[in-house]
Amino acid sequence: MNQSENPPKSGFEKLIDYFNKYLDLNHPIAIAKIVEDTGFSWSFIKKTLAKIKDEYDGFHFEKSGSTWITWKDRDHLIKKLDETCSRLLDEP
Repeated sequence: MNQSENPPKSGFEKLIDYFNKYLDLNHPIAIAKIVEDTGFSWSFIKKTLAKIKDEYDGFHFEKSGSTWITWKDRDHLIKKLDETCSRLLDEP
Protein backbone atom coordinates (compact mmCIF):
# COMPACT_ATOMS: atom_id res chain seq x y z
CA MET A 1 0.00 0.00 0.00
CA ASN A 2 1.49 3.35 -0.93
CA GLN A 3 1.29 6.54 1.12
CA SER A 4 -1.55 8.02 -0.93
CA GLU A 5 -3.79 5.07 0.07
CA ASN A 6 -3.31 5.69 3.82
CA PRO A 7 -5.93 7.99 5.33
CA PRO A 8 -4.51 11.05 7.11
CA LYS A 9 -4.11 10.71 10.87
CA SER A 10 -6.39 12.62 13.19
CA GLY A 11 -5.01 14.97 15.85
CA PHE A 12 -5.94 12.33 18.45
CA GLU A 13 -3.89 9.67 16.62
CA LYS A 14 -0.97 12.08 16.22
CA LEU A 15 -0.91 12.75 19.97
CA ILE A 16 -0.98 9.00 20.74
CA ASP A 17 1.96 8.57 18.31
CA TYR A 18 3.79 11.47 20.00
CA PHE A 19 3.45 9.81 23.40
CA ASN A 20 4.44 6.39 22.12
CA LYS A 21 7.47 7.57 20.13
CA TYR A 22 8.90 10.63 21.90
CA LEU A 23 7.89 10.66 25.56
CA ASP A 24 10.26 9.02 28.05
CA LEU A 25 8.89 6.68 30.71
CA ASN A 26 7.95 8.35 33.99
CA HIS A 27 9.25 11.72 32.82
CA PRO A 28 6.51 14.36 33.27
CA ILE A 29 6.27 17.17 30.74
CA ALA A 30 4.08 20.27 30.61
CA ILE A 31 1.38 20.82 28.00
CA ALA A 32 3.41 23.82 26.78
CA LYS A 33 6.16 21.40 25.64
CA ILE A 34 3.61 19.33 23.69
CA VAL A 35 2.26 22.53 22.09
CA GLU A 36 5.81 23.46 21.09
CA ASP A 37 6.60 19.99 19.70
CA THR A 38 3.33 19.32 17.85
CA GLY A 39 2.00 22.74 16.85
CA PHE A 40 -1.46 21.89 18.23
CA SER A 41 -3.25 24.48 20.37
CA TRP A 42 -3.13 24.32 24.16
CA SER A 43 -6.92 23.89 24.40
CA PHE A 44 -6.97 21.08 21.80
CA ILE A 45 -4.19 19.23 23.61
CA LYS A 46 -5.81 19.60 27.06
CA LYS A 47 -9.17 18.36 25.73
CA THR A 48 -7.53 15.45 23.90
CA LEU A 49 -5.35 14.46 26.88
CA ALA A 50 -8.47 14.28 29.06
CA LYS A 51 -9.99 11.88 26.51
CA ILE A 52 -6.79 9.81 26.37
CA LYS A 53 -6.76 9.60 30.19
CA ASP A 54 -10.29 8.13 30.12
CA GLU A 55 -9.63 5.68 27.30
CA TYR A 56 -6.00 4.52 27.67
CA ASP A 57 -3.87 2.76 30.30
CA GLY A 58 -0.31 3.80 31.07
CA PHE A 59 -1.11 7.49 30.79
CA HIS A 60 -1.28 10.20 33.46
CA PHE A 61 -2.53 13.77 33.19
CA GLU A 62 -2.97 16.12 36.14
CA LYS A 63 -2.47 19.63 37.42
CA SER A 64 0.71 20.32 39.41
CA GLY A 65 0.64 23.79 40.93
CA SER A 66 -0.43 26.07 38.09
CA THR A 67 0.84 23.75 35.32
CA TRP A 68 -0.81 20.78 33.64
CA ILE A 69 1.62 17.86 33.32
CA THR A 70 1.47 14.47 31.68
CA TRP A 71 3.59 11.32 31.56
CA LYS A 72 3.41 7.67 30.62
CA ASP A 73 4.36 4.69 32.77
CA ARG A 74 4.74 2.12 29.98
CA ASP A 75 6.43 2.05 26.58
CA HIS A 76 3.17 2.27 24.63
CA LEU A 77 -0.23 3.51 25.66
CA ILE A 78 -2.88 0.83 25.30
CA LYS A 79 -6.64 1.15 25.01
CA LYS A 80 -8.44 0.22 28.23
CA LEU A 81 -10.24 -3.08 28.14
CA ASP A 82 -13.86 -3.09 29.26
CA GLU A 83 -14.06 -6.68 30.44
CA THR A 84 -11.09 -7.84 32.50
CA CYS A 85 -10.75 -9.84 35.69
CA SER A 86 -9.57 -6.74 37.57
CA ARG A 87 -13.06 -5.25 37.34
CA LEU A 88 -14.19 -7.92 39.82
CA LEU A 89 -11.91 -6.38 42.43
CA ASP A 90 -13.91 -3.15 42.22
CA GLU A 91 -17.31 -4.80 42.60
CA PRO A 92 -18.80 -5.16 46.12
